[in-house]
Amino acid sequence: MVETNLPIFFLRDIVLLPYNELRIEVSTDIEKRILDVSEKRHDNHILFVNLTDALEEKPNIRKLPKMGILGKVKTKLELPNGVIRLVVMGIDRAEIINCIENDENIYEAFVIPTKEYDYNELEANALKRILFKDLNDYIEISSYISNNVLGRISGINGLGRLSDIIVSELPIDYMQKIKYIDMPNPMNRIKLVIEDLNREMETVKLENEIEENLKNKLDEEQKNYILKEKIKLIKEEINEVDIKDNDIEKLVSKINKNNYPDYVYDRIMEEMNRYELTSPTSPELSIIRNYIDWLISLPWNNYTKDKSNIDDVMGKLNNTHFGLESVKERIIEYIAVGKKIKNNKSPILCLIGPPGVGKTTMAKSIAHALGRKFVKISVGGVHDEGEIVGHRRTYMGASPGKIIQGLKRVRVNNPVFLIDEIDKLTKDYKGDPASALLDVLDREQNGMFCDNYVELEYDLSNVMFILTGNDELAIPDALRDRLEIINLSSYTLAEKEIIASNYIIPKLEKDYGIKLNFSTTNIKNIIFNYTRESGVRQLERCLDKIFRKVLINNGDVDTKNINIKEYLGNYKYREIANEKESYIGVVNALGYTPYGGCVQKISSLMYSGDGKLIFTGMLGDVIKESGYVAVSYIKGNDKIMDIDSKIFGINDFHIHFENGGIPKDGPSAGVAVITALLSLIKKVPIDSSISMTGEITLRGKVLPVGGIKEKVLAAINNNIKTIYIPIDNKEDLKDIPRELLKSIKIKYINNYLEIYNDLF
Repeated sequence: MVETNLPIFFLRDIVLLPYNELRIEVSTDIEKRILDVSEKRHDNHILFVNLTDALEEKPNIRKLPKMGILGKVKTKLELPNGVIRLVVMGIDRAEIINCIENDENIYEAFVIPTKEYDYNELEANALKRILFKDLNDYIEISSYISNNVLGRISGINGLGRLSDIIVSELPIDYMQKIKYIDMPNPMNRIKLVIEDLNREMETVKLENEIEENLKNKLDEEQKNYILKEKIKLIKEEINEVDIKDNDIEKLVSKINKNNYPDYVYDRIMEEMNRYELTSPTSPELSIIRNYIDWLISLPWNNYTKDKSNIDDVMGKLNNTHFGLESVKERIIEYIAVGKKIKNNKSPILCLIGPPGVGKTTMAKSIAHALGRKFVKISVGGVHDEGEIVGHRRTYMGASPGKIIQGLKRVRVNNPVFLIDEIDKLTKDYKGDPASALLDVLDREQNGMFCDNYVELEYDLSNVMFILTGNDELAIPDALRDRLEIINLSSYTLAEKEIIASNYIIPKLEKDYGIKLNFSTTNIKNIIFNYTRESGVRQLERCLDKIFRKVLINNGDVDTKNINIKEYLGNYKYREIANEKESYIGVVNALGYTPYGGCVQKISSLMYSGDGKLIFTGMLGDVIKESGYVAVSYIKGNDKIMDIDSKIFGINDFHIHFENGGIPKDGPSAGVAVITALLSLIKKVPIDSSISMTGEITLRGKVLPVGGIKEKVLAAINNNIKTIYIPIDNKEDLKDIPRELLKSIKIKYINNYLEIYNDLF
């Protein structure tokens, strides 16, 4: 070869040596470009370089090996799927002088031939004799290498070629073969081949010895098995039964007591036969025994009868939960339809709402009202689909998934099955649990659910699945499509007072055995100053704390005039009052989170610059896009709004969403961003008692947004007096009590100019 530049093709886990052929499959774009460059510029010649780290995608050019193999593409075949199959011939070693990465992201190397080595002919002949002798000995005792290698090296005298051909046939690992590439001296290569051959011979001898010992051991075990079977027959003759026989009798007794479907009974008996024939010393014995236990323990045909009196069911639901009318109505519909339709499939409900509104406890209450057993699992953070559909029995420590495990615990085929935190599923290399749940929650398919461990179809159509979560959008689309979504909104102040007075306090009085008189003022005090939540979980904790402290004091307190601060300490939250001053460039926006509504202050600032638009406050892409739309809308309507659009070219604008540690996203801040910018540009302060929400378009159209009830409740709790909401959200206010709506002025808008004319 001559000094030249060649494209580099990186090899991982396979080695090409001179005088040997290698088959390669090419699928990546960069590898295909290397082939094109080789064909067009280098007569199909390529420099093959082996990487020590097979997982390294983009090698460090400074850490590449100093030696590669010059190869040539002999044949190239393009497959229909885009993969190219190559047959490459190794020509010679080449020394790498320098490497660069060209504009096509291809590594190229400047290479020169390796230097020639002189060696003693007598020593070379002696080494060749030793090599041929060791190779023959190795072929005789090993099945890893065939006689074909002898034909390949027949008549070859060159040490270099001889060593490269033999090394390519040796069953040594990747890192050992790489050493031969970096060894241009043929004498050194022959010596290393002899060493590796002798090492492999010792390994093969040891393997043969182990196999022989194993065969003898298996023969001994077979002999022991036959002897044990004879002993078993002898024991039966003298009425002696061993532990395994006794266990089999107990299993048969259990099987006869239960009623199994035919296909399940056949599988149980098949496994019982295997259990009887398996040697007590076999590791398979415990696996078969556990599997039989699962099959006979599952409630294949065990059911509970639903309570069908609608008034009784509704009464029990009302006794445990205030409100949540949409859930209660759905359960009543299920009972009413079940009276007229025999094959009424259980609904698959998904309760979505903020924490603490009673999703989990409502599921328990439904089970109690219907007279069904209740079972709960949580899938929050689950990332292994085997947790849902089980693991194959071939794995050590395998077990069924959470669905089958739950049914085994309740021992009935039609429980109320709660799957909690459905919006917090994750996925990784172990699989996608959300996809695994599709078969479980699809009413058309779950009658034939098959767990990987059980390996038999199980009917889940009688199970009433109830799922809970905080964020509907976090549930994968395919899974959400199979669910009947019921949204539960935040509780109002009046609802929290009723829940505390009629549900939480009576329950705590029963639990602690003492009676406390809480005034309406006390309850409101706790709600306003010690809780900031959509549900009532923190409220219950505060009341529980008071009961505990009273109990510790032996009830020696004036229960009519309880001082809340003595029991709960200083106020955690202060009732938020509007700032008396209104600021230029600052606007109240209404936001919605999975934990309820909030009032979000948006502030803006303008300073000399070149037209940059800066957004801060831990914002998502959607909310930033709303900001860009807002700026474009103002620029496009500068004449109507009486401003000079050139101001955007000579100034930078910084828009900040306060509470920067909380992630924010969504399009509903559009109208608020426009208002903040106009207030800044026109130097008109916006009244701090005003708030707004709505998605803006480039035409100025105000589109509807979600979470209106929670946003309005947040505005009321923060003493906002006037709010602007999209006119298409008017129907969403029906869920808010009229008494609350009287305390706030609501203005419905269709186009942003309505807000502009009102404020500016």
